[in-house]
This record gives sequence, C-alpha cells and structure tokens, in this order.
Amino acid sequence: MTQRSRSIPHPSTRISSRLDSRLASHLASRLVSRLRPVAAAARSARTLARASVLAGATLGLAGALFALPAGAQAITDPPPPAPLQTPQQASESAINKLVDAGKFSDALTKIDEHLKQYPRDAQVRFTRGRVLMEMGRNAEAIDVFTALTQDFPELPEPFNNLAALYAQAGEYDKARAALESAIRNNPGFAVAYANLGDIYAKLAQQAYQKSLKLAPTARVSNREKILSGMLAPQRAAPVGQAPSPARTGENADLKNVGKSGN
Repeated sequence: MTQRSRSIPHPSTRISSRLDSRLASHLASRLVSRLRPVAAAARSARTLARASVLAGATLGLAGALFALPAGAQAITDPPPPAPLQTPQQASESAINKLVDAGKFSDALTKIDEHLKQYPRDAQVRFTRGRVLMEMGRNAEAIDVFTALTQDFPELPEPFNNLAALYAQAGEYDKARAALESAIRNNPGFAVAYANLGDIYAKLAQQAYQKSLKLAPTARVSNREKILSGMLAPQRAAPVGQAPSPARTGENADLKNVGKSGN
C-alpha cells in the first residue's frame, strides 16, 4: 500500500511565519495606539470648532439685540397716565382755580352753570357761599348756608359760616345757636368751639354794658374793658371748605378748619 507522503514545512519557514504574524500584530497595535489619540484630538477639535461657532453666533445675536446705535438713548418706561376726571370733577377744578385766582365774578358764573347740572353738589354750593362772602353779598351768602344746613344737616361747616355772618351783623344769639348746632353735628370740630368762646365773650360784654347802664360799678367796668380789649379785633372765623357729606366725621374733614375763605 502506497502511503502518501505529507510535505512538512521546513522549521525555518514555520518560525519565519510566526515572526511575521507577531510583527504584524505588534505593528497594528502600535498603529492603533497612535491613531486613537489623533482621532480623539480631531473629534475634540471639531467639537470646539462647533462650540466656538455657536458661541460666536450667540454673542453676535446678543450684540445685535442689546447694543444701542451711536447717539441713541436707552428706552425707559413711559410715565403713568394722569388720572381721568369726570365732567363734574373737571368743572369743580375749574371753579376752584377761579376762586384761588380771586376771580370771584367769573367763579360765580361758573358755579351757577355747574349747579344747573349738579344741584346736589354740596361742595360747590358751599363754595358759592364763600364767594358771596368775598364779594360782600352777605345776605345771599346767609341764604346759601341756611339752605345747606337744611339739605345737609350733618355738615358742621355751613353752620359755622352762618355763625360768622351773624356775628358780623351783630346777631350773636343766632351765631351762638348756629355754632351749637355745628358742635352737636361734629363734636370734634375745633374751630366751632373757638368761635363759640368768642361769641360767649361777646354776649358777656353786652351783658356788662347793660349792667353799666343800669348801675355802674368799678368791678363790672373793669371786666367790660378787659373783654372789649380782647374782642375788638376778633370776629368769628369762617372755614374755607366743606367736605363731601359722605366724608363727614372723618379726620380729613378738619384739614381746612380755622382757615379763612380767602
């Protein structure tokens, strides 16, 4: 039986083949180890480049949005609009400006026009009485304040100004009654107490004068002289402004107490 002969590689050939395989593997691993950092660096460079482009675009957009052109000023919020007035309030403001300017004839004309539309406006009716006092038309002013005491009995200011007018006319009993009504309506109305004290002093002076006519004495004469010297320059003080009836009794009602109607 013929046996096939198997060719056996030469030992040197096997060693050379193994060396070639190891060398190829070694070279491949070295090449990979060198390529990996290079590839990573390339990826990092590309990432940084994209980030730089994005940042630049963002900053450029921000600059376009927020940068002001040369000579331009920053825009600030506009001031709040002025509160709107109703026609009635606008008319009252116009009247008050005329009164403050001393234009009493023009003010009276404007007041009468206003009251045709708003006949229950207590404030403007009170102002009408003040204007008439300034114009020396005291009898008409008395009518105005008397009507106010009837329509708005809770307001002390018309009573006080009635008392001032009565005192100027020498009608001290009427002045006293008006002031006592003012105090009943508003016990905190300080000017009414001061005026009432002056009225009581004037009534006392008149009583001393009657006593001196009937039976003069030094004691009564001295007291009458004291009161006469104290009261000569005095008169009951009117107030310049009446509050709205809805606000009667509040502390704000007294802010003009004691001021004249000028």
